Amino acid sequence: MAAQSLKEALKEKVATVIKDNLKLDEREFTNPWSTQDKASVLQESRCFSDSPIDSEKCLNLLTRIIYLLQQGEKFTPQELTNLFFAVTKLFQAPSTRLRRMVYLIIKELEPSEQEVFICMSCLIKDMNSKNDCFRANSIRVLSRVLDPTMAAQIDRYLKTAIVDKNPFVSSSALVCGMTLHMSVPDVVKRWVNEIQETVNSKHSMVQFHALALLYDLKKGDRLALHKVVTSMAKNTMKSPMAECLLIRYATQTLLSERDPSVEKTLMSYLDSCLRHKSEMVTYEAARAFCQLASVDQDGSGGHTVLGYDMTHATTILQIFLTSPKPVIRFGAIKTLNLLAQSRPQTAARCNCDMEPLLSDQNRNTATLALTTLLKTGHESNVERLVKQITSFMSDISDVFKIEVVRAVKGLCLLYPGKYKVLMSFLSSNLREDGTAEIKKDLVDALILIISQVPAAREVGLLHLCEFIEDCEYPNLCTRILGFLGEEVPSTSHPAKYIRFIYNRLILENALVRAAAVDTLSKIAMKCPALRRDVLLLLQFGANDNDDEVRDRISLYSSVLQQCVDETSQDAKAGFQDLMSSDVNFSVDAMYDSLVGQLQMGSLDQALDFNSLPSAEAYAATAKAQAALQPEKKKPGMPSAPVAKQSAAEVQQKEAEQKATASAELARVLSEIAGDGVLGPLQHTCKPKPLTESEAEYTVQVIKHQFKNHLVLEMYVSNTVQGIALEEIQVRLTGLEPNYSEIGSSAITKLEYGQNGSAHVVLRKNGG
Repeated sequence: MAAQSLKEALKEKVATVIKDNLKLDEREFTNPWSTQDKASVLQESRCFSDSPIDSEKCLNLLTRIIYLLQQGEKFTPQELTNLFFAVTKLFQAPSTRLRRMVYLIIKELEPSEQEVFICMSCLIKDMNSKNDCFRANSIRVLSRVLDPTMAAQIDRYLKTAIVDKNPFVSSSALVCGMTLHMSVPDVVKRWVNEIQETVNSKHSMVQFHALALLYDLKKGDRLALHKVVTSMAKNTMKSPMAECLLIRYATQTLLSERDPSVEKTLMSYLDSCLRHKSEMVTYEAARAFCQLASVDQDGSGGHTVLGYDMTHATTILQIFLTSPKPVIRFGAIKTLNLLAQSRPQTAARCNCDMEPLLSDQNRNTATLALTTLLKTGHESNVERLVKQITSFMSDISDVFKIEVVRAVKGLCLLYPGKYKVLMSFLSSNLREDGTAEIKKDLVDALILIISQVPAAREVGLLHLCEFIEDCEYPNLCTRILGFLGEEVPSTSHPAKYIRFIYNRLILENALVRAAAVDTLSKIAMKCPALRRDVLLLLQFGANDNDDEVRDRISLYSSVLQQCVDETSQDAKAGFQDLMSSDVNFSVDAMYDSLVGQLQMGSLDQALDFNSLPSAEAYAATAKAQAALQPEKKKPGMPSAPVAKQSAAEVQQKEAEQKATASAELARVLSEIAGDGVLGPLQHTCKPKPLTESEAEYTVQVIKHQFKNHLVLEMYVSNTVQGIALEEIQVRLTGLEPNYSEIGSSAITKLEYGQNGSAHVVLRKNGG
């Protein structure tokens, strides 16, 4: 017992000493590479040419070079070239550690196509080496530096490496295939048989890379991809990573389209993965169910996804919420947060296990737990949740702040009775420092709540007024002023908001000042008791240094003065029309009137807007005019007299075209055979194509029958843009003994888009 207790005491002391030594203050840490500079590294690179090579010295120097490259140090192209050629000399060293560093530095230097051939023979030699470490690393380097035109030369080496017994070599060859597939996909497609063989490998990393490469090869063919995914889903993968990858591919297939032939197989596969022994696989399967739940409209609001019960998936996520591993807790709460957006009732089953996460050390996990509870929680918990999140809003990122704001907005619409607490939270965050996107989301939330919750109107408007006092975003301030102009007149005491709006008129830039003028004028229009006060305030700004602001003040002040005098009802009506965005006439009618004036040359005459019809009247007139147009002939109905006349005109034009063609044919034949030799034309056949319609030029033959002669007309069309065809002649073979050629004509030149005819006159032999 004494020995055992002494052993435990020694263990405890050793653990304490190690723990104390590991607690290094950041101020005590010094970067051993902080003094490195490019000039010294380039100067010391001469050691690569020493004989014999000092492996330790070269290793140290290569490490320093990689450090400088990773820190963003800029090397000139000439310096990189000199370094590359110096590094290639290290292939002579037998050291395994040095060779691995050489592979790494070659990838980092990224040699050009003109330089890479220097090391190609060494890399190919290492690829066929007996050292598996050399083979695997050389293949990885080749995938990064290989010229695509040289891929076919090492094709057979890579094929052999894919099915190698060493998993490191096989995995490296598959990774090389992923890289080469982007530049030479045709070469990689020839490896399909070897890749399918390695998908069944007993090594997890090989199976993972093989599945990823097989997916890349098949993703362009939908049917082939479905076949691969469904066939893999029917088998059990030995690698948890490959299983997770297959779950993602199955989910993508189900999200892309609803195919009943594969849906049942893939959903059964996802359901079976929920019972896998690996946490990684079960989480990925539960996440897949939650993703599918967001798009499945048939099961919306229930606990089914594509006909399968998802209770098991939520139970797994609930168990993961209590995991001692922070990453698993974060993944589970993030997935439940996604589920709460589409199915809050389903996610609410896990609320009891989410609440302990509010005190999680990871602020991102705590924030996700809070926003999920805000979406799924009960009204009685609202105040406690808001008080808790207020304590760490300053410690979370902007992305999570926006997520919190949106959750609070949805909660206020769900529980309107809690608007005071929630609006107080939003307004307090408005006063804090933040980006424009966060401020925009906060303002959007307040505006939506004011619009949807009547009891929150006056409180929300005061929050917005306080915000524009220190708002640094003009566009946001302008939007709030426009909203105030619409909402303030309907409040119980509109006068208390005037001060905030007038401050914008004297303290802000021109854009905000113009918006403040509009807002004050809208309030004066709807609140007659405030017109004199608003008019006085506008007159104070009559000498504004911006033209737009001065013009608006002058316009609104003159109309307001007439309204205050109460002598003209027309002024009040005109003022209301001036502040309204609606027009009492058709814009299309105004356009037609302006076009008519331009065509008539009446440029000095002003357009009378009172004579323009309203939008409804203009639409009715246009419809009536369309009804007066002649109706088109319907299929099966007799044609109208006008249609008969049109048909007669068409027949007349066709007859004229035939007569012109016959006259042209007679002229050409008289030049070839002489007048009256052929006699009268007996029959002309329909054109028959001799070439494909997609050919560069098309040729049709038309036969003209005479008593003792046959004329072949070759009708040629030039369809090649930018090309002119010249001296187009017809050559016939196999005429004897039935026909003899008398003569022919040619086409001198045929430009693009032009047509022409070449003729051949044949005489019938033996009658």
